[in-house]
Amino acid sequence: MNKKKVKIISILIAIVIIIFGGVYVADLFLGYEAPEIKKLSDSNLENIEDVKLTAHRGFSGIAPENTLVAFEKAGEYGFYATECDVHLTKDGVWVIYHDDNIFRLTNGYKNIEEATYEELQEYVIDNGVNVDYYPNQKIPTLEEYLIICKDMKIIPQIEIKNGSKEKLQEILDLLEKYELKENAIIISFKGEMIKKVRELDEKIELWYLVEEITEENINECKDNNYKLAFNHKKNDEEIIKTAISKGLTLCAWTVDDLETLKSLYNLGVKYITTNAIIPQ
Repeated sequence: MNKKKVKIISILIAIVIIIFGGVYVADLFLGYEAPEIKKLSDSNLENIEDVKLTAHRGFSGIAPENTLVAFEKAGEYGFYATECDVHLTKDGVWVIYHDDNIFRLTNGYKNIEEATYEELQEYVIDNGVNVDYYPNQKIPTLEEYLIICKDMKIIPQIEIKNGSKEKLQEILDLLEKYELKENAIIISFKGEMIKKVRELDEKIELWYLVEEITEENINECKDNNYKLAFNHKKNDEEIIKTAISKGLTLCAWTVDDLETLKSLYNLGVKYITTNAIIPQ
């Protein structure tokens, strides 16, 4: 391949990166812009007490996601639940972070499953919403998160990202330790993970995460006593109504505007995960 062709290809790749990755790159290097915060009371819904708002990765609209301060803020603002994402470290510690690698939000570069907990503690959260107001935040452990849930009287909603099925009992044991299991919610895109949790505990609330609602995952949820959590941008009214008509409880993620919330509520969706809508 001659130099001219190489140059043209390089330019095209750069253009693609700018178009499709510009926002992501900007977030990495310029920081995250805080979203506009809305009040549920401004929705003019008659029965707003029926809406159950979950703070996505903690109250990530005002503090860096999945940090202890974000979980504290979720409690302070009165959310129904606060969601987190858990991974298992190389040495078997459940820690909270969304991605497989810590690069996006910290000053380090480590794959969580290839790092020990002690190694992860060498880095700080240096990116995220209003990060300058919350310096020296570290990647939390699941136990630290549960302590906050206990203290703030907020329901833990734990998304299992990666880990060993053999270690799932530890999550249940920690919930039991802090007297949180009765109301706790465990969620995952990974059907084999929540299926294993159901085998371990027949009563705990489980949500199956999906991008699109289908007849297949509707039936899976019915067969295993799961709720169904879906991407609100990828599902139309018809399939939402179908799932509800078959007796499923639905949760929509991630909803940040009141008009969308109202539309979903009117369809029968009462559980809403959000970055930016506060319950009070």
